Amino acid sequence: MAILETTHKWAFTSTGTGKFQRLGPAQSVTFGMETSTGCTATIQVVHRMGTTSSPNSVLSTVNCTLADLVTDQFLGPLEFVAPRVTDKTSGSTASVTVYLRAV
Repeated sequence: MAILETTHKWAFTSTGTGKFQRLGPAQSVTFGMETSTGCTATIQVVHRMGTTSSPNSVLSTVNCTLADLVTDQFLGPLEFVAPRVTDKTSGSTASVTVYLRAV
């Protein structure tokens, strides 16, 4: 049975990069990217090695439509990961939530 190594949640109301999370020895990494009812967004999963200030690499780019959930999975170990919202519907009710589970 897999042991949960890391779980995290990021919430976005505008574009930008979330705080990087260290994954440790996790071998399987799953992101769930969810948009609110009135929101479309382009979201990248970015990765860094060494430190949280080192250059990053884009692992994937996904497009979420209105009230959508997109799942993206990777094999680890990955050192530091974060989501980056590069484009999003404007408005106070347009939000993006990104979930991380790593085992």
